Amino acid sequence: MKELGHGADINSLAKLYNKEPKDIIDFSSNINPNTVKNIEKHVYEGFKLCTSYPDIDYQNLRNNLASYLKVDTRYIIPGNGATEIIYLLMKSIGKRMAILNPTFSEYGRAASLNGLEVVDLLLHKEKGFAFDIAEIEKKIERFDSLFICNPNNPTGNVQYIVDLMNLLNKNNKLLIVDETFMEFVVNEQDYSLLKYVEKNKNLFIIKAATKFFGLPGLRLGYGVTSNFDILENIYLYKEPWTINTIADHLSNYIFSDKSYIRQSKIDGMLEREFMLQSLKSIENIEVNKTDTNFILIKLLNKKSHQVKEEMFKEHSILIRDASNFKGLDDNYIRIAVKSHDDNLKVIKSLESVVG
Repeated sequence: MKELGHGADINSLAKLYNKEPKDIIDFSSNINPNTVKNIEKHVYEGFKLCTSYPDIDYQNLRNNLASYLKVDTRYIIPGNGATEIIYLLMKSIGKRMAILNPTFSEYGRAASLNGLEVVDLLLHKEKGFAFDIAEIEKKIERFDSLFICNPNNPTGNVQYIVDLMNLLNKNNKLLIVDETFMEFVVNEQDYSLLKYVEKNKNLFIIKAATKFFGLPGLRLGYGVTSNFDILENIYLYKEPWTINTIADHLSNYIFSDKSYIRQSKIDGMLEREFMLQSLKSIENIEVNKTDTNFILIKLLNKKSHQVKEEMFKEHSILIRDASNFKGLDDNYIRIAVKSHDDNLKVIKSLESVVG
């Protein structure tokens, strides 16, 4: 099987180093450590519905998402994780796509596999991994669409991108925004572009239940756009019944659990600030400011693969080697923000390995 270079590769590493997967603390994947109340009960209820096909139109699921996102249900297309939406979108748009790097590798992979020409643009390290709108404007005739992750993975920074949206809309270019981590951001309403979807047909937003709702195994993602031509093109390729009845059923509960959403935001903010301050006291690393639930770290005395191996072998902690992100090198690692107890462990372990 081809190695795709993502995090969460616990089983293969546990086998290699003769460890039990259950004993590993996974800081390589950025998942909310909080769980929705009564999640096991809701999963079981959904499991009992598995004797029937899901609704092929997913009307109930789309209604729940529309209520949560405050958008028209017609603008929502659900998928088997955000990844399915990304791959379907690449079959349905123009043939030249710009990507702001470093970022999630599946954007470029999906584009290349579907015959798109990829124009790689770089975020500026010296400016906190911000984009340069003047540079994008100079190159705007080279692409038909632009893909940005906001907040960005792996850098963690959120950006105010309304000016970018307006620039692309003015030039009739499609802006694709991955907002998978947006719920972790303080004042997310100031940064999310959902409020512009109805009036801007050159906007496509991707979101998921994976990160904020802590359900990566559920495989529930969704795209949001008022561009019915793009939606129609996607449905030409989309396979039926790609979302199971458990995910459909859980949508009745997770998106309306305001207490869970509120507490997750508070916990995430407090732990993020705690980790940033704690990590800054460790020698031989530089810590990148973050607005979400993971932190990019530059190593000053070791290489990323060395630190990943030592953290795993000596401390049973899995971190993300970030060297394979375009625009980064083998001096970068990424760690998630998890529960306070786990965060204390990774800070102590990292200090032991690099300090």
